[in-house]
Amino acid sequence: MTCFPQLPGEPADAFEQLLLHRDFGPSRQFSQTSDVVGCSESTLRRRSQEWRWAERLADYDSVMLQQASEARTKEDFDRYKNQLETFRLEQLSRARTVGDRAEELLAMVERSVRHHLEAGTVLQGRELPSVMAAACKALEGAMNIEAAALGVAAFLESDYQG
Repeated sequence: MTCFPQLPGEPADAFEQLLLHRDFGPSRQFSQTSDVVGCSESTLRRRSQEWRWAERLADYDSVMLQQASEARTKEDFDRYKNQLETFRLEQLSRARTVGDRAEELLAMVERSVRHHLEAGTVLQGRELPSVMAAACKALEGAMNIEAAALGVAAFLESDYQG
Protein backbone atom coordinates (compact mmCIF):
# COMPACT_ATOMS: atom_id res chain seq x y z
CA MET A 1 0.00 0.00 0.00
CA THR A 2 2.39 2.66 -1.16
CA CYS A 3 -0.67 4.47 -2.48
CA PHE A 4 -2.58 6.43 0.12
CA PRO A 5 -5.66 7.70 -1.74
CA GLN A 6 -7.60 10.84 -1.13
CA LEU A 7 -11.27 10.10 -0.45
CA PRO A 8 -13.89 11.48 -2.83
CA GLY A 9 -14.93 14.91 -1.63
CA GLU A 10 -12.04 15.17 0.85
CA PRO A 11 -10.62 18.71 0.66
CA ALA A 12 -7.03 18.96 -0.52
CA ASP A 13 -5.90 20.77 2.65
CA ALA A 14 -7.47 18.07 4.88
CA PHE A 15 -5.77 15.36 2.83
CA GLU A 16 -2.42 17.19 3.04
CA GLN A 17 -2.83 17.40 6.82
CA LEU A 18 -3.61 13.69 6.94
CA LEU A 19 -0.44 12.90 4.97
CA LEU A 20 1.66 15.01 7.32
CA HIS A 21 -0.01 13.38 10.33
CA ARG A 22 0.58 9.92 8.77
CA ASP A 23 4.28 10.61 8.34
CA PHE A 24 4.78 11.07 12.10
CA GLY A 25 4.44 7.28 12.36
CA PRO A 26 2.34 5.05 14.61
CA SER A 27 3.02 7.17 17.73
CA ARG A 28 1.72 10.30 15.97
CA GLN A 29 0.03 13.02 18.03
CA PHE A 30 -2.32 15.75 16.85
CA SER A 31 -0.14 18.27 18.72
CA GLN A 32 2.82 17.40 16.46
CA THR A 33 0.75 17.80 13.33
CA SER A 34 -0.90 21.04 14.48
CA ASP A 35 2.54 22.58 15.07
CA VAL A 36 3.57 21.73 11.50
CA VAL A 37 0.36 22.62 9.64
CA GLY A 38 -0.50 25.69 11.69
CA CYS A 39 -4.05 24.81 12.73
CA SER A 40 -5.58 23.80 16.02
CA GLU A 41 -5.69 20.29 17.38
CA SER A 42 -9.48 20.53 17.54
CA THR A 43 -9.62 21.21 13.80
CA LEU A 44 -7.43 18.17 13.15
CA ARG A 45 -9.58 16.02 15.45
CA ARG A 46 -12.74 17.14 13.69
CA ARG A 47 -11.23 16.40 10.26
CA SER A 48 -9.94 13.10 11.58
CA GLN A 49 -13.45 12.00 12.52
CA GLU A 50 -15.05 13.36 9.38
CA TRP A 51 -12.55 11.69 7.01
CA ARG A 52 -11.91 8.48 9.01
CA TRP A 53 -8.23 9.16 9.65
CA ALA A 54 -7.97 6.60 12.47
CA GLU A 55 -9.25 3.78 10.26
CA ARG A 56 -7.15 4.80 7.26
CA LEU A 57 -4.00 5.26 9.35
CA ALA A 58 -4.54 1.93 11.12
CA ASP A 59 -4.72 0.22 7.71
CA TYR A 60 -1.65 2.10 6.53
CA ASP A 61 0.33 1.28 9.69
CA SER A 62 -0.65 -2.38 9.43
CA VAL A 63 0.54 -2.60 5.82
CA MET A 64 3.78 -0.77 6.63
CA LEU A 65 4.45 -3.10 9.57
CA GLN A 66 3.79 -6.13 7.35
CA GLN A 67 6.16 -4.79 4.68
CA ALA A 68 8.86 -4.14 7.28
CA SER A 69 8.38 -7.65 8.67
CA GLU A 70 8.62 -9.22 5.21
CA ALA A 71 11.74 -7.21 4.43
CA ARG A 72 13.30 -8.40 7.70
CA THR A 73 12.37 -12.02 6.97
CA LYS A 74 13.90 -11.79 3.49
CA GLU A 75 17.02 -10.17 4.95
CA ASP A 76 17.34 -13.00 7.50
CA PHE A 77 16.79 -15.62 4.80
CA ASP A 78 19.40 -14.03 2.52
CA ARG A 79 21.92 -13.94 5.38
CA TYR A 80 21.22 -17.61 6.21
CA LYS A 81 21.50 -18.55 2.55
CA ASN A 82 24.90 -16.82 2.35
CA GLN A 83 26.05 -18.65 5.47
CA LEU A 84 24.97 -21.97 3.96
CA GLU A 85 26.76 -21.19 0.71
CA THR A 86 29.94 -20.37 2.64
CA PHE A 87 29.58 -23.62 4.60
CA ARG A 88 29.07 -25.57 1.37
CA LEU A 89 32.21 -24.11 -0.20
CA GLU A 90 34.26 -24.79 2.93
CA GLN A 91 32.97 -28.37 3.08
CA LEU A 92 33.84 -28.97 -0.56
CA SER A 93 37.33 -27.62 0.08
CA ARG A 94 37.70 -29.91 3.12
CA ALA A 95 36.43 -32.87 1.14
CA ARG A 96 39.00 -32.25 -1.57
CA THR A 97 41.79 -31.87 0.99
CA VAL A 98 40.84 -35.07 2.82
CA GLY A 99 40.46 -36.89 -0.50
CA ASP A 100 43.89 -35.68 -1.62
CA ARG A 101 45.47 -36.91 1.63
CA ALA A 102 43.75 -40.28 1.25
CA GLU A 103 45.07 -40.56 -2.30
CA GLU A 104 48.57 -39.74 -1.00
CA LEU A 105 48.23 -42.48 1.62
CA LEU A 106 47.17 -44.99 -1.04
CA ALA A 107 50.09 -43.91 -3.24
CA MET A 108 52.44 -44.39 -0.29
CA VAL A 109 51.06 -47.91 0.30
CA GLU A 110 51.48 -48.66 -3.40
CA ARG A 111 55.10 -47.39 -3.38
CA SER A 112 55.82 -49.37 -0.24
CA VAL A 113 54.36 -52.58 -1.67
CA ARG A 114 56.29 -52.06 -4.92
CA HIS A 115 59.51 -51.41 -2.97
CA HIS A 116 59.06 -54.58 -0.91
CA LEU A 117 58.29 -56.62 -4.02
CA GLU A 118 61.36 -55.27 -5.81
CA ALA A 119 63.54 -55.88 -2.77
CA GLY A 120 62.07 -59.33 -2.21
CA THR A 121 61.21 -58.52 1.39
CA VAL A 122 58.13 -59.59 3.29
CA LEU A 123 55.65 -56.98 4.39
CA GLN A 124 54.90 -56.74 8.08
CA GLY A 125 51.30 -57.87 8.52
CA ARG A 126 50.43 -55.25 11.10
CA GLU A 127 51.54 -52.20 9.05
CA LEU A 128 49.69 -52.60 5.78
CA PRO A 129 46.15 -53.07 7.16
CA SER A 130 46.35 -50.02 9.42
CA VAL A 131 47.57 -47.77 6.60
CA MET A 132 44.95 -49.17 4.21
CA ALA A 133 42.21 -48.70 6.82
CA ALA A 134 43.31 -45.10 7.42
CA ALA A 135 43.30 -44.39 3.68
CA CYS A 136 39.86 -45.95 3.23
CA LYS A 137 38.48 -44.11 6.22
CA ALA A 138 39.84 -40.84 4.87
CA LEU A 139 38.28 -41.50 1.46
CA GLU A 140 34.97 -42.34 3.07
CA GLY A 141 35.17 -39.17 5.17
CA ALA A 142 35.91 -37.10 2.08
CA MET A 143 32.89 -38.57 0.30
CA ASN A 144 30.65 -37.89 3.32
CA ILE A 145 31.85 -34.30 3.57
CA GLU A 146 31.27 -33.78 -0.13
CA ALA A 147 27.83 -35.39 0.10
CA ALA A 148 26.92 -32.99 2.92
CA ALA A 149 28.13 -30.06 0.86
CA LEU A 150 26.14 -31.26 -2.14
CA GLY A 151 23.09 -31.65 0.07
CA VAL A 152 23.44 -28.01 1.08
CA ALA A 153 23.78 -27.11 -2.59
CA ALA A 154 20.58 -28.99 -3.38
CA PHE A 155 18.85 -27.18 -0.52
CA LEU A 156 20.05 -23.82 -1.84
CA GLU A 157 18.79 -24.67 -5.31
CA SER A 158 15.40 -25.88 -4.04
CA ASP A 159 12.22 -23.92 -3.47
CA TYR A 160 13.73 -22.41 -0.31
CA GLN A 161 15.41 -19.71 -2.37
CA GLY A 162 12.62 -17.31 -1.53
